[in-house]
Formats: sequence, C-alpha cells, structure tokens
Amino acid sequence: MNVTCLNQEIESIQAHAAPLTAERTDHHQQLFAVFKKIENALAQNTNSDAPEETKRIEGLIEAQTVVIRTAATLPARTAKDLMYKLALWRWDAPDLDKPVQDMHRADAIAYSAFRDLADMLSDNSTLKDIDHSN
Repeated sequence: MNVTCLNQEIESIQAHAAPLTAERTDHHQQLFAVFKKIENALAQNTNSDAPEETKRIEGLIEAQTVVIRTAATLPARTAKDLMYKLALWRWDAPDLDKPVQDMHRADAIAYSAFRDLADMLSDNSTLKDIDHSN
C-alpha cells in the first residue's frame, strides 16, 4: 500500500469536508474506509526488519493518525457519522479486543454505546470480528 496515495486520499476527504458544506457526503464513512485499508496493509506485515519495511509501517501508522485527527475535527451531523467516529475509536483501541467484562469500566461503557449505536442503525460493517461475540 502506497502511503503517498493514502495521504492524497485523506487530503481529498479533508478538502471536501468543510464543516459548513451544504451537500451531504459521508466523510466519516470514507475516513473509516481509508483506516480499514491501512489496517489491512499493516496486517500484511512481512515481519522483516528491513529499514524500508520499518519505514513503510511507520508511514501507514502516521496515515492512520491523520485519519483519526481528521475525523476528530469533523463534526458528526448524523447518527451514522457518530457511529463511524466511534468505529475509528474502537478500531484504534487494541485494548478492546477482549470480552466486555475484562475491559476497564470506562472503556466498557463507551464500547457498549458504540455497539448499541451500530445495532440501532442495523450496521455491523464497523465491527471487528471479536465484536460479534461480545
């Protein structure tokens, strides 16, 4: 996965996501899709200690940071926007990859709210595999 292309995609979303835009575009959904692309690229880690592999991984993690910061600055205008913002939080929190009863209590309630919102919107596309058993 080319980090430059990812950064261009993120910048395009940022440019079209002005807070006062009259047209309705799913910027949060787009940002979540980019985040998942990056997550998939990170999962394909070659486990190589080569400097170019380290640089690639660092670039991908930085791109994820840009996605999260961008989403944090865009106000959610709908419940679906809010779900995608919370999905970014959830996907960026490996500490939540466990049963709810094993989570810190503050994480458990926020995680529960995220799950409730996904259920209310009948949208499980934002869930990780482990979330289906929680």
